[in-house]
Formats: sequence, structure tokens, C-alpha cells
Amino acid sequence: MDMKKTTLTLIASSLLCALNPFTVHADDNQASGEYEHILVTANRTEQKISDIAGTVWLVNLEELQSQINAGHDFKTSLAQLIPSLDLASTTRTNYGQNMRGRQMVVMIDGVSLNSSRGISRHLDAIDPFNISRIEVLSGGTAIYGGGSTGGVINIITKQGDEDNAVKVGIHSGFAGSDDLDTALAGAYGFANANTKARISLAYNKVSALYDGDGDAIVMDTTQSGLQYTDSLDLMASLSHKFTDSQSVSVMVQKYKNESDGEHGLYFGDNANALFGDMTGVEIRKGLDSDHIPKTDRSLVNVNYVNSDIFSKTLNIQAFAREEIFDFYPRPRLSGNTIANFSSSEQNTDAHGFKFVLSGTLDKLSFAYGFDYDSEEFDALQTYYDTEIAQQSGGLVMQSIYAVDRYPGFEVDASALFTQLHYQVLEDLAVSAGYRRQNMDNTVHDFVGTGAAIKVTTGEVSSAEAIQGGSTDYNVNLFNLGVIYDINDNQQVWFNSAEAFELPNVAKFYGKGKYQQQDGSDSLTLVEGTVVDVNNSALAGIKTDSLELGWRFGNGDLSAQVAAYYTNSDHKITYDKKTLLIAVSDSKTRTRGIEAQVDYDISAAWRAGVATHLILSEAEDSNGDWKKVAVTQASSSKFTSYLAWQGGDLNVRLQSKTMFDLKDDANRKIDGYSLFDLTASYPLADGKVQFAVNNLFGESYTTQWGKRAIYFYSPKYGPESLYDHKGRGRSFALTYQYNF
Repeated sequence: MDMKKTTLTLIASSLLCALNPFTVHADDNQASGEYEHILVTANRTEQKISDIAGTVWLVNLEELQSQINAGHDFKTSLAQLIPSLDLASTTRTNYGQNMRGRQMVVMIDGVSLNSSRGISRHLDAIDPFNISRIEVLSGGTAIYGGGSTGGVINIITKQGDEDNAVKVGIHSGFAGSDDLDTALAGAYGFANANTKARISLAYNKVSALYDGDGDAIVMDTTQSGLQYTDSLDLMASLSHKFTDSQSVSVMVQKYKNESDGEHGLYFGDNANALFGDMTGVEIRKGLDSDHIPKTDRSLVNVNYVNSDIFSKTLNIQAFAREEIFDFYPRPRLSGNTIANFSSSEQNTDAHGFKFVLSGTLDKLSFAYGFDYDSEEFDALQTYYDTEIAQQSGGLVMQSIYAVDRYPGFEVDASALFTQLHYQVLEDLAVSAGYRRQNMDNTVHDFVGTGAAIKVTTGEVSSAEAIQGGSTDYNVNLFNLGVIYDINDNQQVWFNSAEAFELPNVAKFYGKGKYQQQDGSDSLTLVEGTVVDVNNSALAGIKTDSLELGWRFGNGDLSAQVAAYYTNSDHKITYDKKTLLIAVSDSKTRTRGIEAQVDYDISAAWRAGVATHLILSEAEDSNGDWKKVAVTQASSSKFTSYLAWQGGDLNVRLQSKTMFDLKDDANRKIDGYSLFDLTASYPLADGKVQFAVNNLFGESYTTQWGKRAIYFYSPKYGPESLYDHKGRGRSFALTYQYNF
């Protein structure tokens, strides 16, 4: 990422930057000595960049397009450009792709995609063709709601004044006849003095994927792979300025990423791969299933801005979001036999509104407001005829019944907040904020999945329900920041912030052991084994973060460095057999350094490096600090680039390295290093870009692939079924015509 542009331009990650479609943003070419005059929106109010006491990044349109047009998916592109964001997998999930080792909030135009049932598809949400820029705040924030313990990523969509464009792209590793991805996209926009409108359609098709050894990558049957999938992103936006002070905007999106419904993972004859015989395992046609993997998201976002309310600015946002997540049918073993094949469908409906009133008074700038969000969740587990599925090698899935997968729930979250900034001296400023967060959590009655199966199949007549109920959570969150201008080119800052997250409600509640009394035709719960709302309160996790940072820019050299420390009052643990969670009173802590340096070597050459060094630890029962399990911890990473521009031709060599990660249980995730070479050239009112990804054909296992082994093997099959490799050497060619 161009740090000079990053530190001297719009770098906020707030709600307000999305609320006002007529905001005039900073010029990417501002001189280094002028950054103190650039207005940005951070912490939900318009501020100068020099007032932001924190690590912030901007991924501009050019940077993002260069990665996407080179053939990288969205997750991979962001990891290359954001220092504190973990490297990505080659599957649908972004589980474990943390920021600063913690959970992040992902937003589209200020609308959060996070939910209380974290399914980790936040970045399977939008086609990059529809993105104008991405604003990132690293570290915990008190001013946002639950989940922002590691940072905030706010995706800003294109408006009607953006260039109209048509894009076509291909991507292949030439490892087989089906090793070909295609991308098609088009957009038309309109803009005059008062009105902006844009409509766009983006389509992507992914076929087979091959690793560095030329072998087909095994499809992810847990979180769903990207092989043989089609994605479609339809987006329309309209904004109108009624007066000089009032405007309204509407954005509607329909995003769908779905398997083609024909290709599935063949587990070999009689599904023998589940017992260690990988002979014949491959992705082949012939999948016949009522449920296929998909991400289906609908979003409506309405914003109103009035900049003349008693000399204050009022921003109001209302949104609705609907999500349907389907998963691939996967097996579960019981000893030396296949217990069942099943797949889940998990649905979330969310809506809410937010308003912020902001203004200035002499040396004091302020913002205060109210947030309200409501979400509903339910999940269904479909079971298939085991004999038919096994005989077909896992390709024919004939549904026989369905039961609830997790307890359904509703979460209503409301908050009052305020954020202040005071210029104490010419070179010294202080910021402070407060958020009062309330969450009402209602959990439905739930019959445990195993018991529900016995009722459905007629083994018993009934089963006792695990009682639902309601709980309330109230938390006070504070933030404090100090920033000092050393000179026109340097700043230092310190901040302290608190953040809050509610652990996965669905995976915490609804647990209990059942027994069948002699002579009884029903199942009853065993006393003392039940985890329900009434006897097992789910503790929210509060995270305190401290950060000390420095940034520098003198025209040729730019740098930003931050050291941070975070501490949480609770720890989440996973049950490997059930994949459910528990929350303990043990503390967790994370220490790290995030840094990036860019240097203009000459008029033609530029180089840059970035790193994120991190150590995550958890307190054990004896009070000793141990490394966090590799299934949750983040790896340190390093990225670099060397760029050359000769006339219209641009060439860039870039690298990314994930370091080895090991925990105290001797579980390990092996690191790797990858190199990419890209080139671009303007052509006929457009740009053509060529790229070679994984230049040296490295064969490696992704971070998620290694985690999947620890999560799912041997309960769901041998390690080789979950050893998800990264893509080998591949080539991309893209042309975008702007009109």
C-alpha cells in the first residue's frame, strides 16, 4: 500500500463517511506538510487527520483493482494491503482472518455484516468491482458496538460519479482443461449537480483449483470451498441533494455466491476416503443434493444528512439485511462406521437505525448519537440417507429429515455514545469517548439435535426441551487518545480503548445430556448437564487495548509504526467433538507491532515493506500464561513490494510471508512465502493488466487448511481431507474499459 497516500488522505473507518454521499474527500496527492488541513471522518464525526490518535489505513480504488485484476480474491487482496490483517484461505470462510489477533467488524457503507452467530463470511459479501475504497481502523474501538475488538473495515461503494466501465478477466493455472476462472462486470452511472445514480452487475465464475504440485485442491466440505462456484453482485444506488444542507441516499444490493450444483467431492468407492483410503478422491460431476453451498445476502441502506440543524450536522441511517448461508453436505464418523451425512442452512435477518449529531464549539468538536440493531437467527440441519450417500461416494444426497441445528435467538442492541476532541495546544490534542451498550438476548426453547433426531425417526415419542429465556447485558465503554505534532512531518499518539463482544450465542446455549428411563418412551434431560439461559449466563467479553504510535512523511519516505497491547477478561474454548463453545473466566492478552514503510527510490522506482508481529496468550487454570491455540491465534506476517513505472507501463513485484505458528500443545501451522508479478498498461480508454501469481509455484497449506485438520480430523475423516492447499502458479489477464 502507498503509505504516503495512506497517511495523508482520507483514512477513517466510520459510519459517517458512508452517510453523506456528497462529502468532499481529500485529494490523494496532498503534500506531506498539508495533512493537518485534510478533513476526514473518524469516530463518527468529521475530523482532521492530525486529530486521529490511532492506526488507520486507506485502500484506494487503484490499489484494490491492481490486486483483484491480478486474479486475487477479495480476502487475499485485503491481506496484502492491510498490515494487521491475517493472510487468507482459498475457501469461502474468513474464519481466523483476524485483525491484531482479534475479531473485526466488516461494514458496507456503514452497515455492519457481523452477527451474534459469527459464520465468518463477512468478506464473502461484495464484488470488488463495486468498491470505491476501503477504510480501516486497526485495534479495539469503544465507539462502535460488539465485535470491534481487533479493528473496523468499512467498505465504501461506488457512486454515480464514478467512471462507467466494462470489465472482462480470465485467470488460469493451465493445470487442466477446467482450470479457468472468468470475470465479467459492467456499470452505468449518472450524475448532475444534485443527483447521482449507479447500477452495476458483476459476475465471477471459479472452476477447478490446483496447488503448487499440479494436484487438484480438495474441496472444503466444512465451510464450503470456492471450486465450481458462480457469484453475482447486483447493486443500485441513488442519492439526491434537496438543498445545500440536505441530502438522502439509497443503496440496494443483492449478492449471491453459489455452487454450480453439479460438482461435488467424491470420497472414493463406498466413501473409503473417510477411513483413510484416498484412492480415487476427486471433484467430479454428479452431485445430487437438495442443499448446495451458497452465500445469499440482500441489503438495503437508506441515509439522510442535514448539515444545518442549529449549526450542527445530523446523520440518520436505516438498514435491513437478510442472509442465507448453506453449507456442503459432510459426513460424521462414529468409530469405524459413517454415522450420517448432513448439511446446515443458517439464516439471519437484521435491521436497525443510527443517528449522529455533530458540531464544533471553539476548540472543541463533538458528536453524540444513538444506535439500534436487531437480529434474528435460526438454523436447520438436513440429514441424508446414509446408505445412498456412502454407496455414491458422497455424491447423491437424498434428504430424509431435518431438525434444528442450533437454538434460535434474537438480539436487540442499543447504545448511546459520545465522542469529543479538544485542541489543548497548537501541537497537542486530546480525544475522549463513551458508549453505553445494552444487549437483550432472547433464546428459544430447543431440543438437542441428537434427541430431536430420535424423535423424528420414531425411536422415541418425545424429548424434553432445553428451556429458553432472556438475558440482558449492559456495558460501559471508554476511549481516550492523545496526539502530538512533533513537526509538520511527524506525529506521535497514544490511545486507550475498550471494546465488547458477545460470544456465539447459538454455539453456547442448547446443550445438555439426555437419558431414557426404563419403560419410558421419552427422553429427559440429566440434571446438572444443561446449558440454558436460566442457569448458565453467557458472559460478554470486554477487551482493553493500549496503543502507542508514530507516523512520518516527508515526500519521498513515509512510515507508520504502532505497538499495542490488548487484554480480555474471558476466554472462549472449543469442544472438538461437538464444535460448540464455552466461555471461561480466564484472561487472554495480545501484544504486537504493526508497521509499514514506503520509499520513493527515484522517479521510476518505489519500494515498501510492512509487517505485523504478534503474540497471543491465555491464562490457564493455574494462572500461568500459555500460547493461544493455533486454531484461534494469528500468525505474524511480512509483505513487501518493488514497483517500477516507465512511461505508461507499470510493473510490480510483491511478496507475502506468513511465519510459523506453534502453541504449547505442540500443534503447528507452517508458514510460507509467496511472490506475485504484475504489469499494467493503458489501452484504448482502459487498462490491461497481466499477472503471475505464486510466481515460483510454491506448494503450501493455508492457515485455514491446517486449522481445519485440528478441528475436523479424525471425527470427520482423515487429515488429508482437510489439508486445504493454496493455489499454485497461475496467470491472470484483465481488461477494463471506462466510458
